[in-house]
Amino acid sequence: MSVSTIVMYAGILVGTAALYLGYFLADLDGFALGVLAVGLLWLLAQWKRVYWYASPALLAFVTAAAYGLWISLPASLMTLGAVAGLLGWDLADFTRRLRTASPKDDTSGMERRHMARVSIVSALGLVIAGFTAFVRVQIPFELALLLVLLAAVGLTRLVAWLQRYGGE
Repeated sequence: MSVSTIVMYAGILVGTAALYLGYFLADLDGFALGVLAVGLLWLLAQWKRVYWYASPALLAFVTAAAYGLWISLPASLMTLGAVAGLLGWDLADFTRRLRTASPKDDTSGMERRHMARVSIVSALGLVIAGFTAFVRVQIPFELALLLVLLAAVGLTRLVAWLQRYGGE
């Protein structure tokens, strides 16, 4: 089993556990069980190589994390759940692509470079989220929405650039 596959499963498990724990501690057992079901189904889908399930599962994780933040669940658990879910989703797609690589491709080098990139992005996401726990700035909702949209466009452009010029 490759390193990226192990980290993918770990990401799904950590994301599921963080979101489950956040909802469970708030006595929202229905939401906690829902997150647990999505996470376990995601693990099963990856094991059975049902690749399409990763995207809806990521959407469920991010939605659960956002809703958890909205109802004041622990930000650390919600952020960890979302970032770990994103890590699992990215590596699910990457491991699928590695399985279809040509025998002539340097799959170990591709995996090493991809793991380095995804580690940096995940660490930056967690550091920025942790930083926001200490710095409180009041901004209007419209400005916050604009910043989120700009961040989404920027991340999309970064991913496209990395795929084009990243050697994968």
